[in-house]
Amino acid sequence: MNTTDIEQNNRENFRCLLDTFSMPGTVKNINKLFDSYTLAIASVLLYSEVTYLNLTKEDFSIINAITNSKESTVEETDYLFCDSLKDVLRVIKKGTHLNPDYSCTIICLCDSFDGENITLRGPGINNQRDENYPVNKEFIEEFNNNNISYPLGNEIVFLNKNNGQIKSLCRTTKLEIA
Repeated sequence: MNTTDIEQNNRENFRCLLDTFSMPGTVKNINKLFDSYTLAIASVLLYSEVTYLNLTKEDFSIINAITNSKESTVEETDYLFCDSLKDVLRVIKKGTHLNPDYSCTIICLCDSFDGENITLRGPGINNQRDENYPVNKEFIEEFNNNNISYPLGNEIVFLNKNNGQIKSLCRTTKLEIA
């Protein structure tokens, strides 16, 4: 019988998430949970006091049972799991000055990191870094606008659903077309 230590898996995947947020442009591999990379990230991030919205084809019923996290709307959710970033940055919550942590983190599933070549600047980046992300020019403008009033803003995790690689952008990262 093949068993998985969910707690150990969550610790390892959490470390990968932290590394990608603290060093934007870094690529890490996460471990599957329940034969899914998406559910692996959901298991790390979700618990009974946060909300989520799943706009992917993944079945979250087992995550619901394990985490007791509640589903919400796109405007109010803490964690948004999606296959496309089209129009979501305009409506998700960005936190308040009193509670900047009341913002939405996006987990965007993609087939690869191919896309726009972007120059990243900010904390965790030595001077600047050029990287490919599966986004377009409109996204770059919206992302920068959402994160203009630090500490308000959003974080985004890009998850390659084919191989479990993750790459993130945090609210302190400034983006430019390379």
